[in-house]
Amino acid sequence: MKTRNLLMISAMAAAFTFAAEEAAPEQAAPNAVETCQAAIDNAAKDIPANATAAKYSLAGAKSTLADLDAAYKDDPESDQVKSLSSKCDTQVKIAAIQAETQKVRNSTAEKWEKRAATARSIEAIQEQINQARSGKVNDLEAEKAKMKDQEARLQAEMQQNQEKFQAEAAAQEAALKAASEREADLQKKLAEEQKALAEERAKAEARQQEAMNKLNELQSQMIQVSKDARGIILSMSDILFAVNKADLKADLKTSLAKVAGILSVYQQFNVSIEGNTDNTGSAEHNMKLSQQRADNVKAFLVEQGIAEDRLTAKGLGMTMPVADNSTKEGRQKNRRVDLVIQDKALQQEAK
Repeated sequence: MKTRNLLMISAMAAAFTFAAEEAAPEQAAPNAVETCQAAIDNAAKDIPANATAAKYSLAGAKSTLADLDAAYKDDPESDQVKSLSSKCDTQVKIAAIQAETQKVRNSTAEKWEKRAATARSIEAIQEQINQARSGKVNDLEAEKAKMKDQEARLQAEMQQNQEKFQAEAAAQEAALKAASEREADLQKKLAEEQKALAEERAKAEARQQEAMNKLNELQSQMIQVSKDARGIILSMSDILFAVNKADLKADLKTSLAKVAGILSVYQQFNVSIEGNTDNTGSAEHNMKLSQQRADNVKAFLVEQGIAEDRLTAKGLGMTMPVADNSTKEGRQKNRRVDLVIQDKALQQEAK
């Protein structure tokens, strides 16, 4: 009986430890988001109603899942995806251990209650025995022998239950200790992962500032360098394009070649190329012209050796003005192509 109970507890602990690693045969391997979601769903099925700590940990895993989903959509192979996937796995395992710990506590409480009920039953029977001994009934000796035999059986059963309870309590205590130690290890791992994410962010911010310093050298009347929540912004005046044309002038190509040189050094940077116009002319014409200019800037950067998957080009037409279109100066500011440069790590975090 003792061996069977210990094996059952070990099997339960093993089931929780490897629940997130199981996969159905003959199916495609799930991606990081599906794996995290499946682990959360599997753990949620087996959490006792009073396992507050486990529910809290699972809520943290769901929050991490939201971050993981956003990072995965941006770049499935990024370090951010790997870190968040590991974090989700750790949080789910912590929740599973906390749930199992609460189950053990609940089971222990039930066993104590059963033991108390058995004791009360024995007391009631003992009272009946005492009453029978003191009463005057027929076949008194036979009744006494029957009562004595019943008392002996009850005493033996109580002793057996006591030994069983002590063995189970010892096994449960050991399981609780092991679960607590594993939870502590997982909490430590989670803290280390969070520290690593913070360090990666600091490195990304340092890289972006270093690149900003280099890009400031391109500052001129035709190219403005700034920084906002999206990243580093290179705003290029439409003076660098022929009127109503999308072809790149020589001055623009020279500046873009320098930008490409900086981007080749900082492989962690992505660039969003945004074409903009004023409100002169039709919306359809402006949208088409802004897209062509953005596409040509992207094509030139690709020619300079920048990987195409690091670049996106989109025409915004007259939809994103930065100045008043009612003035000549305002319209000139609105006719521009912006290069929004951001470190991948910061870009994923912002999403």
